[in-house]
Amino acid sequence: MKNRSEVLKNVSSALIQKIVSVIYYFIIPILIIKNFGSELNGLVSSITQFVSYISLLEFGLGPVIKFALFKPLVEKNKKEIGNVLGATSKFFRKISYVFIIYVLFLCLIYPNTVSGFDYWYVVALILIVAFGRVCEYFFGMTYNLFLQADQKNYIANYTNSITYILNIVLILILLKFKCSIQIVYLVTAITYAIRPMILKLYFKKKYSYEIYRKTNYKIPQQWDCLAHHIATIVQTNTDVVILTVFNNLINVSIYSVYYMVTSGIRTIIQAFTTGIDSLFGKIMVNENNSNIKDKFEQYAYSFYTITTILLACTLVLIVPFISIYTKNITDANYIQPVFAYLMVWAEFAFVTRYPYSNIVFAKGHFRQTSTFSIIEPIVNIILSITLVIKFGLIGVAIGTFVSMFIRTIGFIVYASKNILKVSVWHSFKYIIVSYLEVIIVFGIHLLIGNIFVDSYIKWIILGLITFVAISAIVLIINAIAFRGISKKIYIKLLKRSKK
Repeated sequence: MKNRSEVLKNVSSALIQKIVSVIYYFIIPILIIKNFGSELNGLVSSITQFVSYISLLEFGLGPVIKFALFKPLVEKNKKEIGNVLGATSKFFRKISYVFIIYVLFLCLIYPNTVSGFDYWYVVALILIVAFGRVCEYFFGMTYNLFLQADQKNYIANYTNSITYILNIVLILILLKFKCSIQIVYLVTAITYAIRPMILKLYFKKKYSYEIYRKTNYKIPQQWDCLAHHIATIVQTNTDVVILTVFNNLINVSIYSVYYMVTSGIRTIIQAFTTGIDSLFGKIMVNENNSNIKDKFEQYAYSFYTITTILLACTLVLIVPFISIYTKNITDANYIQPVFAYLMVWAEFAFVTRYPYSNIVFAKGHFRQTSTFSIIEPIVNIILSITLVIKFGLIGVAIGTFVSMFIRTIGFIVYASKNILKVSVWHSFKYIIVSYLEVIIVFGIHLLIGNIFVDSYIKWIILGLITFVAISAIVLIINAIAFRGISKKIYIKLLKRSKK
């Protein structure tokens, strides 16, 4: 019951945080574009991606640290917990120092790669964007990972939600007073710096665990997640970097606007996976494996149903939304239907790995699944560089889709064979049915065409009609394709509703 309660709190708080963050990332970019222009928005997006490359120095320790904490948390082994947290704290402090050196290097090199902006103007933006990340590593990462391992994600989720709302209010005030872009992002960075402080205060108040900062403890499997981590960071940031180097900042701005939508949907989908790895990790520690397959089946069915509905709706609604979102912006053409569709398909290829990647990380099988993780960014870089020169944004989107699909297949095959011990084709059935449903929706959409509306109210009405229609298609097909699990979940929901 405790596990269920923790999962529900984590999922509900994550859903709130994701919705708030989606609203934040919808509001802020358009405000930046309208007040400062598309090129400056592209510059900020580019700097953010370059700064994000410092995450490579984490060496993928996040999932490894959580895995190392599962057993001592279950056994309430204070000494082991103190050693793990001490080693974690030392590691992230070292990263902070290296990060400062990286930022200084970036200040020397990056301003020379972009044109149209003063050198020190760009340097100031780099330092401001980097400030919040330094605070995160130096003060908060250890506590954040501990709370995730203890299924207390909701503490960070509510903290993030509050700071997002505070940020929106402050930015609106600053823009009203015509403040510079540097002032706007400095206030944002300071607000984000509050987050790790709150997590630290919560840990100190609620837990009696001592952090052994002078420990010589070595985290088990410390380097096993390195390949996954490098692959994820490179994959996440490759598109903007390639567009910056081989294309232009206008296209970086266009990319960032569409990515805002697709990544926003991803964050909402991630809310339904919050705490799942910790839940399965603790079940495996207790060696209570008899119900893992059944729990996973119910989780996978629910996840793919929600994911398919959300991304099929996105496929239909993204271009009409962008047409309203960028209305009256004349310095760039933001209406790019083919690019939009490819971005949504790429996102679909990415999120369909979640149930299987979660179970892999919960089991601690990092090294065993590293090969296809390395292949993903290599394929993306090669394809994107090859295609971006001729096809621009579309070339980058093709590279992203193909590479994401490859890694997803790898996770599904490995988890099915080596952890769940089920037929690969049994697992692929979820993917095949989900893709079939999205293809059916996409086919109908192409026959009808984009329905352009001129206000958010009309778009919301269009969205509700689309959601109801697509939900009906997906639920009917799923009920036929997965009759047994559909019936089981329906009966369970019916029993709960009567309580």
